Amino acid sequence: MLLLLFRILCQRVAWRPAAAVLAILVIPSSLIVSFMAAANTSFYVFTGAEIHWRQAKSFNGDAAAIHTLLSGLTGFLIVEGILLTVSLFAAHSVHAITGGILHVWAWPFRWVFARVRPHVEPLTQRFRPRPKSQAPDLPDPRIYEEIAMDDNDDASDHEEGDHLLNTELPNRLPESKRVTDGVPQRALILGLFSLFLFLRFLRPWDPVYMYMSTSLPLSTVIEGAERVSPVDTTGTPSYFDYLDSFTALAPTVHWKWMAKEPIGGFEDWDQSNPQAVHYNPQVDPLHISNLNKPVLEEIHNALASGDVKIKHVVFLKLESARADIFPLQKDSFMYKRIAETWDDKTIPPEVEDRIANLTRTAQLLTNFPTGFEHNDNRFNGRKAYGGISAKDAITTSTYTLKSLTGSFCGVTPLVADFNREFDHHIYQPCLPQVFDMLNQQPDITSESDDFTKWPWHSTFMMSVTEMYDNQNKLTPHLGFRDKQTKETITKPEAKHYPVKSEEVNYYGYVEQELREYIRDAFDDAERNHQRLLLTHLTSTTHHPWGVPNNTYDEIMGSTSGANNDLNHYLNTVGYVDDWLSELIDILEEKGVANETLFVMAGDHGLSLPNDGGITPYDNPHIDSPVISSQIVPTIIDLLIESASLSTDSTRAARDLRSLYEGQSLIRPQVVKQDQREAWHFTVMNTGGSWLSVRSAARPEFRLVIPLVNDVEWRFSDVSKDPNELSPIERFSLVDLAAAIKKEYDEETLNWLYNAAYVSNWWVMDNWDRWGFSPKNKTAET
Repeated sequence: MLLLLFRILCQRVAWRPAAAVLAILVIPSSLIVSFMAAANTSFYVFTGAEIHWRQAKSFNGDAAAIHTLLSGLTGFLIVEGILLTVSLFAAHSVHAITGGILHVWAWPFRWVFARVRPHVEPLTQRFRPRPKSQAPDLPDPRIYEEIAMDDNDDASDHEEGDHLLNTELPNRLPESKRVTDGVPQRALILGLFSLFLFLRFLRPWDPVYMYMSTSLPLSTVIEGAERVSPVDTTGTPSYFDYLDSFTALAPTVHWKWMAKEPIGGFEDWDQSNPQAVHYNPQVDPLHISNLNKPVLEEIHNALASGDVKIKHVVFLKLESARADIFPLQKDSFMYKRIAETWDDKTIPPEVEDRIANLTRTAQLLTNFPTGFEHNDNRFNGRKAYGGISAKDAITTSTYTLKSLTGSFCGVTPLVADFNREFDHHIYQPCLPQVFDMLNQQPDITSESDDFTKWPWHSTFMMSVTEMYDNQNKLTPHLGFRDKQTKETITKPEAKHYPVKSEEVNYYGYVEQELREYIRDAFDDAERNHQRLLLTHLTSTTHHPWGVPNNTYDEIMGSTSGANNDLNHYLNTVGYVDDWLSELIDILEEKGVANETLFVMAGDHGLSLPNDGGITPYDNPHIDSPVISSQIVPTIIDLLIESASLSTDSTRAARDLRSLYEGQSLIRPQVVKQDQREAWHFTVMNTGGSWLSVRSAARPEFRLVIPLVNDVEWRFSDVSKDPNELSPIERFSLVDLAAAIKKEYDEETLNWLYNAAYVSNWWVMDNWDRWGFSPKNKTAET
């Protein structure tokens, strides 16, 4: 109907003012549609994903976000140029042919009208007698009809289309041709249109088809259909109702050691508000605790020796880090992906040597064997650290800023598009806020030589902009009072101004620009008798994977298409690995390497080597990820079990440790208890389209659930398909269940239904925890 409306508006109009008004309506609207089409096409070619235009309404138009958009400007301009060029030559013919088609559609109505009018007109004349002053009777009505139809038709506008389709009006044709000419064309066009109407009637009333058939301009406001609940569980058996009356919120529990005045992150404990509720794992029907389990034997033995003391904590979030490159191992998927780009699928010796040394620091930190042989001393004389690693887990979100919230606060991020956590109630105290609360304990003092009694100081550092999607508002909301970002280090008053390097991507600088600020942080902490929580987000491994001077080593044998992107990505992986080595050098230089807890987690993976995807946007693919919601309770547990806290702080930390929904990683994982499974949820980029869920009891199964009507359900069995090359995808739970039933047993089908039911309950409870209303998109007070 929109296209027909524009076709009508494009009629030739003799009155110039009217023509100008129509032009003002048509031209900008046409350009907007062409821009959207060009954006859709170029974005798909560039990223392998499509734009969900409803999310454009939530897009934050800050400078950094605009910078990101401009990175795809070249592709957009190319596609738009192609569209405009094709339009230049095709528009006139399309316009004319459409006119002929419109005449065919109008022909049945015209035919009926011409035959009904002679019978209707006498009746109208009876009720509307002609005034005495009216002119004499007109000629026969049938003659008048032919003249009227001929005069009202815009011959100049439709003549060419009529000629091309042989659909001229009968009164324009010679008498000998009026019966036969144009009949095949009319039959074809009307037949196809009738077939369209018939198929439209047969089309299933699934919301996704409604979305797919929506005209492009309307896709920004029409999302298919309203949903009764976040997860469309149509088809789930009725006996899945065991969570219906539960909520994870309960009145807050007050502890005597808490400060009288509430501090950031502990607003729910404000005693002036007796109605306050807070997330309580004791009433969470999905929560399974492992705090009653003993510390794993190897870790217990290490902690019991008394040699492990944690004075400082360095928490690194590694941008786009994959488990199979931390470290890169021989004969792994990534290694084979590189090999297939070389002749005979064999990596040359010099390239193999580059790969072997690409992630030496990651190997040092994890002590994982890589299978590569080295001629030099294994780690250049440095002792391998090893540590606690969780390979078989999931990240809380594939959107970086949401992942930060999940990692630093031990929560699952808000199920809503983009960073909106900064404007809502983070339902657990974040790690800096936990340390702020420990600072309030009576035995904390900087006057002591016992570091366990020193107060904590938290700082956040990254060498790129904090202005993307309100991160500048999120960082203080997480409890960080001190920070270093691109905006702070480029100010003339910055301590180490000016920066020494050029910007490597549209976000900012390489990590080395923070080197001196990190040194200062440790110097200040030691001098002031403070314990440092230093959190750092790397960025070089983010698209477009820029390195200084654009000097890339040759790792891929072919650099066509996605291989070139992968070559750049692997180079930045090696660059960040070298940066991690520099960080260790700084810790050793400052004499704190053996009393610093070094925590590393990816914000999300990157499916580039799997399917060419350069971004997690609209991409439900899984790497071998980490479980970021368990990091905070694990850090608190380690501080307690290593006797790295003062007496009063230990008492407080034991209570705080019990607040979190995630299990501690230094204790045996409990995957099932009292018929309940430990469920893990991932809020997929950008937050409001997809939810990934799996059960720790059945880690081989992974279900990606659509929260809107224009994306698919997706089931993966990573035990059979570890790289998710052939997931089962359907647009409804019913269809997905039917497909799974053909390949799996009834137990798997029940797992599917249970996962969908649990996820629906969890999303709504997630909104309650965050104080979020999906209707008005604002925080509830």
